[in-house]
Amino acid sequence: MGEKHRKRKMYEWKRESGFHEKDERDAEFSAELAASPSDLPAKDRDENRKERDDVQSYGVSLGWIALAFAVASWFVWPILLGLTAAVLGFVAYRQGSRALGIWSMTLGLIAACTFLVLIPLYYAFT
Repeated sequence: MGEKHRKRKMYEWKRESGFHEKDERDAEFSAELAASPSDLPAKDRDENRKERDDVQSYGVSLGWIALAFAVASWFVWPILLGLTAAVLGFVAYRQGSRALGIWSMTLGLIAACTFLVLIPLYYAFT
């Protein structure tokens, strides 16, 4: 009777905790089956690194261009240049240039929003 009771308790524990032996075996098998980065030939690793560096350098270049648009939007055409800077900043952010992208989006959106708020106030009070 004690063995049957112990097995029943073990079954209840596994069911309540979400533990399944099948899932554990599947995870172990998939870890053994997957190729580690060191298993790749050196040529493939170098190509992957080159592609990643190209994308990152594209993001940095785009980030600086977006920042130039954002700064220019504070002086001329705030709606056009500000929104363009925000879009380019978002793309730069997604390409890996996080800081430049955030600065460009922030400055561009501030310039556009400020223009949309201040111009109607200027015409309302003059």
